[in-house]
Amino acid sequence: MKGLYIHIPFCVRKCSYCDFYSLPNRQSSIAHYVRAVLREAGSFPLSQRGIKGDLQPLKNFSLQTLYLGGGTPSLLGPQNLQTLISGLMLVPSPSRGEGQDEGVPQNGEGLKGVGLDLAESTLEVNPESATPEFLQTAKNLGFNRLSFGVQSLSDAELQSVGRIHTAAQAVAAIKLAQKTGFQNISADLIIGLPAQTWHSLHSSLEALTGLGLPHLSVYCLSLENGTQLALNPPNDLPSDDTQAELYEKTRAFLINAGFVHYEISNYARPGFECLHNLNYWRGGEYLGLGPAAASHLDGKRFKNNNDLDAYLQNPTGQVEYVETLSPKEKAAEEAMLRLRLLEEGLNTDELTAKFSPANTSDIILRLEKMKREGLWLQTGVTYRLEPAHILTSNSIFSRVISG
Repeated sequence: MKGLYIHIPFCVRKCSYCDFYSLPNRQSSIAHYVRAVLREAGSFPLSQRGIKGDLQPLKNFSLQTLYLGGGTPSLLGPQNLQTLISGLMLVPSPSRGEGQDEGVPQNGEGLKGVGLDLAESTLEVNPESATPEFLQTAKNLGFNRLSFGVQSLSDAELQSVGRIHTAAQAVAAIKLAQKTGFQNISADLIIGLPAQTWHSLHSSLEALTGLGLPHLSVYCLSLENGTQLALNPPNDLPSDDTQAELYEKTRAFLINAGFVHYEISNYARPGFECLHNLNYWRGGEYLGLGPAAASHLDGKRFKNNNDLDAYLQNPTGQVEYVETLSPKEKAAEEAMLRLRLLEEGLNTDELTAKFSPANTSDIILRLEKMKREGLWLQTGVTYRLEPAHILTSNSIFSRVISG
């Protein structure tokens, strides 16, 4: 499986916890930006994008997932979203020459273009910009999954970190999306917001599950370097112990409600796991377009510069670096990523078949040692993270990679 990620770096106001590359008050650049993304999308082979080394042009390149993230992709509005998706369909792919464009699909037929034959197409949406016209345009273009940036259904908690929507707007936007015909809808929630209690978090969880959402992404708040929240942390942030307690209660609530905790920060009803992100965690390939977007193709990683203005001037010449992982490094990274999948876990026979015994023997020895410490659940040749260690998993995963 291969995925296409398009970064939309625009927002109305920067949230105090956000360390993603996004810029407020630049909406006047959106139309220009869409044209720049289409230029980058059309810059195949990849060597024409300023990538040096032995990376070969893509052959038989097809994509199964599309993800528009941000930033706030819903700030594109109906017309710019239509222009972007229509333009992607006009980009020649290896399997389709010039003059064989397919046009814009209608009524949810699905997105086809740039070699796309999509199993899943996700659009991130913020409640305040989820207009009826935008949602209907997204549906007509074939998007079949929405991810709402809800974060909380407490107005006080939303205001404490600079969110500009209200709880009522979030609920209304989700209901509008459902009325428009979207069934596969996810919402983001944050654990550990200022003054958050189990009562307020439980209310958010009850409301969202009561709306029938089949997927929730639940993140513990962290103070990232350079963010406003880290520079001026409020006095009413929950302690680490309180945040851990909220996390455990959230996990129990969602599992009891029929959700599967399939990845460290993600819960889904069976069959509604995010395919695009599963591709990341399974070590799959992906192409990223836009400033700050990362790619993993042909055994190489590359990332665009975090510079919107430079990207608008020259979207095909913004590659910041290219990295080639050795087979042993790639095997260790894939092992770590697959261990994030709490139900699926890591099958060491499959890893060895893919990367050879010479590149996986050390990893398996490390896993065995860590199992004796009680860090893994093991069924045959499959290792899964012990749930009690989810909140300390970063340090555990670093040992998988480097010992």
